[in-house]
Amino acid sequence: MAEKRKVLVVDDEKDFCRNVKDILELGDYEVAVTHNGSGAIEMVERGSFDLVLMDVMMPGINGVETFRKIKVLAPQTPVILITAYAVEELLKQALREGVFGTLKKPLDFEKLLTRIEMAVPDGGLLLFADDDKDFCSNMEAILSDKGYRVIVSHDSHSAIQEVREHKFDIIILDMKFPVLNGLETYITIRGIRPDVEVIVITGYPREMGGLAHQALKKCSIAYFQKPLDMDRLIFLLEKIGGKNANNEKH
Repeated sequence: MAEKRKVLVVDDEKDFCRNVKDILELGDYEVAVTHNGSGAIEMVERGSFDLVLMDVMMPGINGVETFRKIKVLAPQTPVILITAYAVEELLKQALREGVFGTLKKPLDFEKLLTRIEMAVPDGGLLLFADDDKDFCSNMEAILSDKGYRVIVSHDSHSAIQEVREHKFDIIILDMKFPVLNGLETYITIRGIRPDVEVIVITGYPREMGGLAHQALKKCSIAYFQKPLDMDRLIFLLEKIGGKNANNEKH
């Protein structure tokens, strides 16, 4: 029988904690609860968790400060921050510092369970952002078969929102989108997640090649033209995965 994954829920609202605990236990998680940042730090010091789900606004140490301390104690433990308040600057800073994602109250519990599944380590987490839905479906199938957990986005705004809600290992980003183009999307993503690895792609090299090369100058790691050279792409993804694994050991 597989060992249950352990989630620590941190929130000063006791009824909220009770509801979340009941729902997660139905999903076969083992759940511990504490109601403040100090308690969370003590529990992480005493034992290991697969994920921490934590409110931002709590008496004493707030959720962002608690996340920073947890990051020192257990750097591989993903943290999802939740809040009912408009604390955008706090959340932006936490995202830049490596929090896995953020969610707003009242929680959509189906969405919460999906986020937790994505946060618990089990293969690299990859965002594939392209407005061609058939192409995305094909790529999702191929990459999932290679062991990646894949989230697909079909426009720039939803891609940016996914980046706020997930800590991706890799993003594959098309350059041609309506409204925000790929370069503008890339720059916005970099502002949220400075360390994420981004591969840019395009099926319009004459029209979009200039933007792709600008993204390369701004630290995207590769540029592919469609149709994609899948052998080269998979080789690069495996290389990135190996580098990230080595970084996590240090």
